[in-house]
Amino acid sequence: MSTAVEKNTLSSALRVLDGLRVIAHARGPVPLAQLAAELGTSEVAAFRVASTLIAGGYVRQAGPGAGYVMTWQVVEMSRMLLDRTNLRKVAEGRLSTLADHYTECITLAIPDGDHVVFVDRINGDLNVHLFCDVGKRLPLHVGAASRAVLAHAPQPLIDEYLAGSLAPFTDATPTDPDLVARDLAEIRDVGYAISAGDVEVGISAVAAPILNARSEVLGAAAIANISAKWSDDDVLERGRRMVEVCREISRDAAELTQAFRLNRKKGN
Repeated sequence: MSTAVEKNTLSSALRVLDGLRVIAHARGPVPLAQLAAELGTSEVAAFRVASTLIAGGYVRQAGPGAGYVMTWQVVEMSRMLLDRTNLRKVAEGRLSTLADHYTECITLAIPDGDHVVFVDRINGDLNVHLFCDVGKRLPLHVGAASRAVLAHAPQPLIDEYLAGSLAPFTDATPTDPDLVARDLAEIRDVGYAISAGDVEVGISAVAAPILNARSEVLGAAAIANISAKWSDDDVLERGRRMVEVCREISRDAAELTQAFRLNRKKGN
């Protein structure tokens, strides 16, 4: 662990997380003595770890003197990750149809901290080579897909992000927090985001968000082409179409999440 990381690390918090990991990996209830041994600490300290996890809703007592077991809290927290993991599979068919219709490049991005990461790319036009290949990352203020995601993040996260440094990729990248904030408001109003040369010079894109049943953003899909090939009407048409398709994908993702919850209730 680097010196900088150590400086900003709470050892007590790490111990609690280690305790959560021990209980999560166990095949059955973890007695206090076992938890202490696994953590290399006293039973008093281990009891505090377990009590903290119980207070947070992550752990419960299996019974008097029976030890500690996980609750479903962690599963609920991982729901968003499960949604995103399956998003590429859910979206693939509809995005492929869209790419074939326009013979243009379609990309799929998911949030990853203060960036998005591109998890799929469908080449309707093999002659257009874009930065946004699978595995590439972009800051949340750069590009249509990124701003479509940022626009639908919780407001405190938006405020925190805009308070930081907004580095440019090109001369067209928006870096003024007030301008970005206004753009995010417009994205929420019209339903889609537009970029013109702010990721790569000469490339434009239109993106719409993909949401789950709770209106939490799972990711965004974008269509892109050489800027000179699009008129204003082309951008408007693609924006409306991206909104329609992403809403369909959102419904598909919501159904997938609901199926997961039903299976969980059945004990599968």
